[in-house]
Parts: sequence; C-alpha cells; structure tokens
Amino acid sequence: MPNERRAARAAQAELYLGHENFVRLTAQINQAYVKLDDTLAHTLRMSADFIETAQSIGLEPEQGQKLFRKLTTHAQTVLGSRDELIAAHLESTRIRMRTDQAERADGCLPPPWGQEEEKLRIVA
Repeated sequence: MPNERRAARAAQAELYLGHENFVRLTAQINQAYVKLDDTLAHTLRMSADFIETAQSIGLEPEQGQKLFRKLTTHAQTVLGSRDELIAAHLESTRIRMRTDQAERADGCLPPPWGQEEEKLRIVA
C-alpha cells in the first residue's frame, strides 16, 4: 500500500492504538513465532532421537509405530498452532489498518523484536 494512502488511513483512524501498544504487541507476536519454532525444532530432533534409540534397543515395530505416530501428531499440532498464529497475526494487521498506526509498514520488527539490534563487529 502506498505511503500516502497509509498516512490518509492513519489520519482518519477509527481506533487509537498508539506507538507503545504497537511495539509491545508486535514483539509479542514475533516472540510467539520464535517459541513455536523452537518447540517444533525440539520436537523434530527429539523424534529423530527416539527413532534412533528405538532401533538401537531393538524396540518392536508395533511399539515404535505407536510412539512415532504420537510424536508425529504432536509435531502436526505445533504446526497447526503456528497456522492459527499466522491467522491471528493477519487479523490483527487488518485491525491495525483501522488505527492510527495504519501508516506503519514495520509490522515485523527486526530481531530481537523491540530491542536495539546488536552492532556487527568489524573484523580486520
């Protein structure tokens, strides 16, 4: 959306969000992505460890199948939660476009979300 149109929208805002609320909520959404991604990565690594351990101890195929199915279901649940977070994020963006923060194009702050970025070291 062009900046002029964003500014016009913000000037005619139906709702007042404010900079502080915008920054706080954006940081919370981004932290939720980080936590879900960390959970998914952990679950997938753990699943691989369980599979390798089951093979090394000679676990019966039927027992392994039950365990692997439950671990896979858990990973799918985390992905489903991430889908729902994306849907909520998109809906919150629609709402933000009705606020005084509509002109902002920085809905996703750079890591670490809301804190000043670390400066890169210059290596000679």
